[in-house]
Amino acid sequence: MGRSFYNDAFPTKRDNPISPDFAGNPTRITDGHVITLIGKHPFELEVLAASLRHAFPRAAIHSYGSELEWAENREQDREDGIVLYNIGDTPLSNETTLLELRSFVQHAGRRRVIVISRRDDLMGVLDAIDCGAVGFIPSSVGLDELVECMRNASSKSVVIPRCSVLALRAAVARNGETNSGLERHFTSRQLAVAKALRHGAANKTIAYELGLCESTVKVHIRNIMRKLRATNRTQAAFRLNELANGSTSVDVLPDD
Repeated sequence: MGRSFYNDAFPTKRDNPISPDFAGNPTRITDGHVITLIGKHPFELEVLAASLRHAFPRAAIHSYGSELEWAENREQDREDGIVLYNIGDTPLSNETTLLELRSFVQHAGRRRVIVISRRDDLMGVLDAIDCGAVGFIPSSVGLDELVECMRNASSKSVVIPRCSVLALRAAVARNGETNSGLERHFTSRQLAVAKALRHGAANKTIAYELGLCESTVKVHIRNIMRKLRATNRTQAAFRLNELANGSTSVDVLPDD
């Protein structure tokens, strides 16, 4: 398993946090540019900031513990700066996190927002882009890739690591192979809940595993049951299994 930028941000005495490939090289982030770090773990922010100062010695680096703290001080940041928005272990499938990110990107204006996550969240890549972020860095990516993403991201393009592109391509291929099953009838969020429902998982369990509120899970299950014309969870699970096994006899209603 490869090193992630989280590993690189906590180097041992033998490690160099910035690889020779870009240490000391000129970048487009120069005097007057601002790199802003936002996250809930101060120590983690500080060590990441220390590593980035090696890559961008001429840029100003600011760290904030929350969006509110940043908002109170954002006049210090240039409108064309870069913001690393660290969501930690929380998946973007969590609706609160998704809404917070969308709102933050809107308030960030022309600043380029790159989402950092401790998860290798495939859907998180698409969710972050949909919210307006210019990049998504999962836990499997090294510090080198994070720096390159910061160098190349722009307001008119999106930068994601090669490993994420390969994973997305594999997911699309799998989806094409199974398009006659559940994937053809449900949204990505409904699909995740439907798969758990097939195996008899309780609402609390589904909510925990998917990072959703239990009330949100209940809404998804109601919609799934309506689409399947099911009157109870057992009937819904049976029909989901039929669909997953390629049955064409199950009548599925469209979304409202």
